[in-house]
Amino acid sequence: MNENTKKLFEVGASDIPNQLPIFPLDNVLLLPFGKLPLNIFEERYINMIFDVLQNKRLVGIVQPKNNNGDFFKVGCVGKITSYIETPDHRIVLNLDGVCRFNLLDSQLTTKGYHKANISIDNFIHDIDLIEPMIDRENLIKKYTNFFKIKKYELDLDVLEETSNLQLITTLTMLAPFNKIDNQAILEAKNLSERLKVINSILDLNTFKIVGSTSKH
Repeated sequence: MNENTKKLFEVGASDIPNQLPIFPLDNVLLLPFGKLPLNIFEERYINMIFDVLQNKRLVGIVQPKNNNGDFFKVGCVGKITSYIETPDHRIVLNLDGVCRFNLLDSQLTTKGYHKANISIDNFIHDIDLIEPMIDRENLIKKYTNFFKIKKYELDLDVLEETSNLQLITTLTMLAPFNKIDNQAILEAKNLSERLKVINSILDLNTFKIVGSTSKH
C-alpha cells in the first residue's frame, strides 16, 4: 500500500468535524486505538448509522449520566471500519477508536438521535500515541486476578502478539469495570495518567476482596 492510499484510511485531527452524531452506551468504553463491535437495532440509531455512513463514518461514543438525557462530558470518536446488514434488519458494525473529545452541547434531531458540538483540542495527542514502556507481566497479572474476582474468563493467548498500547487498550475495554471507573479511565489526561487510574482501580478491587476474605 502506497502512502497516498494509506492516507485515505487514516483519520487526522482536521478530519474530525466540530459536530458529530453521538451514540450513548451505558457502561461501554471506547478508547483511542481500541476496537468496539456494536449491534444496532433501534430505528433511531439505524437512521444515525446510515447518516454516518454517508459522511466521514465518524460517530461519538458517550456514556449517559442518568435517565434524564444527560451525558458525561468526555467521549471518544469512533470510525466505522466495517458493517453488515442482517436479514432481521439490524446493523452489525465495528468501530475503531480515534480520539477523545469534550462534549460541549447536544441537540435531539428529527430522526430521534442526538448530535453534539464537540472539541478535540484537549485530546489531539490521542491520534499519535507513542508506544509506552510498561511492565506487561505485572499488568497482565493484575488484570487476570481482577477477571477472576469478577468471574470472567480472560484468554491470555490473544494478548501475546499485542503491542503495549494494544495490550492496555484491549484489556481495559474488555474489563468489567463499572460506569464511574470507565469514565475515570477515559478522562485521564494522557496514557501515563490512564495507567495510574487503571492500576488504582485494579489494586482497590483486589484489596476489597482480600480484605473481605481476611475478616472471616
